[in-house]
Amino acid sequence: MQKKNMRWVYSTIFANIAQGPLSTLVVLYILERGGGVIEASIAITAGTLISIPASYIWGKFSDIYPKRRIQILISYIGLSASFIMLYFARSSLEIIAIYSFNSFIVAAAASPLNLLIMETVPEDLWKIAFSNLQLAGSLGGTIGLGLSFLVTYAIPLKLLIIILFYISLISINLSYILIPETVEKKERKVFALNLHAFISRIFVTPFVWVRLTNESILNTIKNFSFRKFMKTNIFTLYLAIFLFYIGSGLFNTVYPAGLKKVGLSESSVFLVIFLGMLVQTATYFYIGNNKKIISTEENFKKSLILRGGSYIAIGLIFLVAPFAVFYTNLLIYPLAAGIAFSIFYTVSNVMVFESIGNRARGRMLGLYTSLIQIGVLVGATFSGIISYYLGYWIDFIIAGLFILMSLNFFRKRLDNNNAR
Repeated sequence: MQKKNMRWVYSTIFANIAQGPLSTLVVLYILERGGGVIEASIAITAGTLISIPASYIWGKFSDIYPKRRIQILISYIGLSASFIMLYFARSSLEIIAIYSFNSFIVAAAASPLNLLIMETVPEDLWKIAFSNLQLAGSLGGTIGLGLSFLVTYAIPLKLLIIILFYISLISINLSYILIPETVEKKERKVFALNLHAFISRIFVTPFVWVRLTNESILNTIKNFSFRKFMKTNIFTLYLAIFLFYIGSGLFNTVYPAGLKKVGLSESSVFLVIFLGMLVQTATYFYIGNNKKIISTEENFKKSLILRGGSYIAIGLIFLVAPFAVFYTNLLIYPLAAGIAFSIFYTVSNVMVFESIGNRARGRMLGLYTSLIQIGVLVGATFSGIISYYLGYWIDFIIAGLFILMSLNFFRKRLDNNNAR
């Protein structure tokens, strides 16, 4: 019975296979249609920006309308519609608009997927269930990138869109068949009460609006004091996370365009990013079975040095040896996107969750996820301008420096904890 309750999780894999390569596909498609890196960065920036109100709107929908399967189906049908529209897109502006629509509609599945676990799985199995949901997301995205690499090796980019469209149709059918209609209704505030629920939720969509009790969002914003927040113990930790995600936004937004600019084919671009995701998925799985890798502060610090150093190394290679970008990035990028990020992501979320405690948890977790999205948004916004006017290599080096700056603040936070 328990396995039967859990099998619906696997229906999400096909949606993740279709969605996983989409940001890279959008960047490459813009370049193919005659656009440049600025248009590509606008697309990713617009998608990130639209996901913020989307998370709020669809979260409120989850609170009001308890039919989880319907909301997930809306998301997956919208995903399929995105590929249809993308296939007929003729300009960069149309592609940007379609990607923005996609970012809005796919956010619909985030809350109900996690709420379904809490409503259909016994509480003592939540940890396993949330891990399976996260693994399905990571594995699906990895398979999608691997498929994109193989497909674009032989056929044009436009035909990849058709293949991903048909894969998205599979997710619609499986979700309709496998996802149950729930009887017990839970509200989104449960995300703030369980660590595994929270980590799984922000893995699906990084922005979380946690429903506040006896307090409106407007009052929360109105009463927020930055000066008071600066004096709190958690300020240094949040600042470090904000800097980290600015660096990540600077790098990830234009990285596919940079690879294409130095002469790599679409297939080679997908291969590099696929290897990064493959190592990331394997590292998540390894961490789940070997907690020792994240149990020491030293490993956490090393993950930041590895990610920041890798970004800087990639920037220098773009500058002095562009002919060697393909083979060197097959090695360096998986270190940054795979091993380093997996360790950082797992440890930082646990660190934040434990640092917040029980007081005003909903507000503090909401602030945390907003800093993630705002950081990515800031990085994405400036990445295209820097890359176009100064060069990709400068953008990548600046991204690495932001990661290393975040390490300095993380160290202060860890030192303060050890001094207590």
